[in-house]
Amino acid sequence: MLYDANQSDVTGTVNMASPGAVADAICGILVRRHGDFDEVILRAGFIDIEDIFWGRYPGLLPCDTPYHDLRHSMSTALAMARMLDGHRALHGSDGSALGTDLATLGVLLALFHDVGFIRRLSEAGIAGACLIHEHEQRSVDFMRSYLAAGPYARYAELAELIHTTNFSRSTDATLGGLSPEIVALGQMLGTSDLISQISGRFYLERCHHFLFQEFVAAGADRMVDDQGNTVILYPTPADLLRKTPGFYDHLVKPRLEGEFDHAYRYIAAHFEGDDPYVRGIQRNLDFLRDMIARNDFSRMQRKPVPLMPQPAA
Repeated sequence: MLYDANQSDVTGTVNMASPGAVADAICGILVRRHGDFDEVILRAGFIDIEDIFWGRYPGLLPCDTPYHDLRHSMSTALAMARMLDGHRALHGSDGSALGTDLATLGVLLALFHDVGFIRRLSEAGIAGACLIHEHEQRSVDFMRSYLAAGPYARYAELAELIHTTNFSRSTDATLGGLSPEIVALGQMLGTSDLISQISGRFYLERCHHFLFQEFVAAGADRMVDDQGNTVILYPTPADLLRKTPGFYDHLVKPRLEGEFDHAYRYIAAHFEGDDPYVRGIQRNLDFLRDMIARNDFSRMQRKPVPLMPQPAA
């Protein structure tokens, strides 16, 4: 079934407005590849992540970050499941494929990788976006405790793999010294976070309307130069978009192809040669570069609806 572009995944086949539908899609992938996959653990994770974002989880406030919303977390988990499937398709016969438990762990880490943006009850006076510089470590801390309290307690320390989504920390600092299978898991986790965002049909609109808003709230739209002067990096949403191609070319692409060792190639293995994520990324970058060349951002009028609790009227 095809869904409205604002609600669907990059293939148009999964309703990203429904946590249940995303859980069904991911469980279906793992069941087909692993057979004996235990869905209880993963479906419990989906219940918990929805409760977290909606403010129903003990000790936490509702999500207030429209870019880093529940849809982003679920999109990352879906991309991760597809990469894990492709990895097993390519490596299942040579003994280096990841087993069922590590595949499940990988999806859970992807699902919870941005939980650090969720404020604690004691943090009601700040915006979640203000946690931008510490949210990865907060996510690691949460996930370590979350795993330790459940059937995957033996994997609690692997919550550190969430730092593969952290641009301020080198991948070597996170993955150095780990076994090849855990390195592969971390590379896929970092890759899923990036490709799930940049390939999305409404990626540019989400940057324009939501990410810019989060940057301003966090003060991440500015810096202090060597003379102590405050320099505004993104005066307007259009300025953020103008710098996005450079962000992709100089930071994202080298990370995907170098530190993450082209892990996105497992997407094509999952789709039997097709790669809707690469197509989506190229489509968005081509469209963005055309807007920049024309200096015309009027096509950013559509405002996607974030998947998060809406403020009371």
